[in-house]
Amino acid sequence: MPAIGMGLGWLGYSLGLWGWALLRGYNVTLGQLMSPTHPYSGSWPPALMAPTQVIPGKDQSAPATTTAAAAPSGASVAGGGEIAV
Repeated sequence: MPAIGMGLGWLGYSLGLWGWALLRGYNVTLGQLMSPTHPYSGSWPPALMAPTQVIPGKDQSAPATTTAAAAPSGASVAGGGEIAV
């Protein structure tokens, strides 16, 4: 029973710390905070996430979307946002 209580206490603390880090915008993953064998060893507070980043730890700064500005050469944008080739 004490081991279960200690495990639940550690889990609750880890999830609470990760939630606080998410609210602050820190780029730290849950695995980095919870791992007993490889804990987070960087400086605290960690770096902030990029404005376009949604998930901590994954760099999503360059989304792969195609716009009219990135259309192939020779293509023109017709009315309504359609690309005419």
